Amino acid sequence: MPNSFGSKLHNLRKLRELTADELAKLSGVSRSYILLIESGKRSEVSSKITDKLATSLRVNPDYFKIENASLPTEILPDLPQEIIELILSADSMPYLKLTEKAKKSGLSPVALEKIIDILIEGAEK
Repeated sequence: MPNSFGSKLHNLRKLRELTADELAKLSGVSRSYILLIESGKRSEVSSKITDKLATSLRVNPDYFKIENASLPTEILPDLPQEIIELILSADSMPYLKLTEKAKKSGLSPVALEKIIDILIEGAEK
């Protein structure tokens, strides 16, 4: 079950270094239900439960719905932790889309960093 809801939940919980008990407390979903999902004994999961788990694990709920979705650590196991956190963060999508746009337009990482520094400086004044 490499891309099942249960295996995704298990892998993400381990990546976040949470026990099933800890995830249960964070999400309000019972430990036994979490373990049923992870074991594949419960494959149909309501969107309400999916949303609770996703919020607690700080990911977009769509991660569980997209059949072939993979964690960054599965694709690129040597990514720095801060990059993994950014990619997995539910609110990171606008930043990732801006990065893609900058790359497509030929903007170098150095130029992008200078632009961001100027914007930050301006916002702090």
